[in-house]
Amino acid sequence: MTELVSETAAVLTELVNETAAASQWSRNSSPAWDDLSQVPYPGLRVSLPWWEVCLNINIYSSIINVYVCLVCRYVVWRNKKLQTPTNFYIVNLAVSDLMVTCFCSWVHLVDSLSEGWVLGAFFCKFNSFSQVLALVSTILTLTLIACDRFFGVVFAMKARLTVRRANVYITCIWICSLVISSPLLVFRQQITRDWLDHREIWCADTWPVVVTRDPVTHALSVTRPSCTAYYTFVSVVLYFLPVVVMTGAYSIIVFKMKYTRIPGEHVAADARTQDTIKKKKIVVMLVTILSTFTVCWLPYQVAILYTTHRPNINTKLPVWYQHYQFFAVVMAHANSAVNPIIYTGFSDNFKKGARAILGFDKIQTYNGTLQKPTRLDGSNLQISFR
Repeated sequence: MTELVSETAAVLTELVNETAAASQWSRNSSPAWDDLSQVPYPGLRVSLPWWEVCLNINIYSSIINVYVCLVCRYVVWRNKKLQTPTNFYIVNLAVSDLMVTCFCSWVHLVDSLSEGWVLGAFFCKFNSFSQVLALVSTILTLTLIACDRFFGVVFAMKARLTVRRANVYITCIWICSLVISSPLLVFRQQITRDWLDHREIWCADTWPVVVTRDPVTHALSVTRPSCTAYYTFVSVVLYFLPVVVMTGAYSIIVFKMKYTRIPGEHVAADARTQDTIKKKKIVVMLVTILSTFTVCWLPYQVAILYTTHRPNINTKLPVWYQHYQFFAVVMAHANSAVNPIIYTGFSDNFKKGARAILGFDKIQTYNGTLQKPTRLDGSNLQISFR
């Protein structure tokens, strides 16, 4: 027993007494156990090349995301006819994406450009918590939108989802998101380590560490099973499973629309043409939604699975991983800016509503409905997402 404790202490000490590469690894694992106040700091100070800073599209995506999300919420709020279950889901998606913009994207930019963690212990917890919170709510909302459209197309004659039930589902989404993201409030901490000439501060997960001994080779292995289980659950259940569900739902929707004809034996040619154009537009939108979501989040999920399923956490990460992680986070955050544009940009009427809000077109309100002034031919242009 004494031998095992000694070897365990030796392994833990070795984890924090490495060179510059090991110091970078330690920011992603666990705190120091030894007093290093008399040892010079072995790490390399952060110095990003100008091209990497320029390629960080978080600033541009944040501007676009904030504008589109606010316009989306304003249009639905002003127009009572747009207060439908699907549009409530879109607004909920916009709120989730806005959370990523306000609490996550700029934090990644600051952390990339600064030496160590500079935003404090509270924001260390809140940043990761809000990121997972927004991620879970976004994915669940996307899945609910796919299911809602699936039942609306495949079972068109059945009772549709009501606004009240949609609000209940949205409430359940946020409750589930809070529960799933809550462990990060406990196991995400700011860690400080004093060197001779530098105070090293970083934000990292502090999940319980389990040290096991191989009965054959007597080698010690350091693992974090609870951390591995948590991030595997988040990756599989909140990425791969929703992608499979949405792919199946949208595939059936496309198949149903392709082989469903307009009822009646005599249908005007113009009606058939308009129906075909509408179907193609819907198909393009659905494919764009699923493709963008899958492409943007795939690198991030690969990074999660790679770091959590390493055989031993005391092995340092490769040099290329830091650059790959930067790319993966940027791609994931960019999806939050693209989502509102996809869901609303395919609607010509919504574009006109956005122009009206910006003051390019005059807009009036009648009985809670956003409308353009009546034309000479007596027709009105109403703003709609669809």
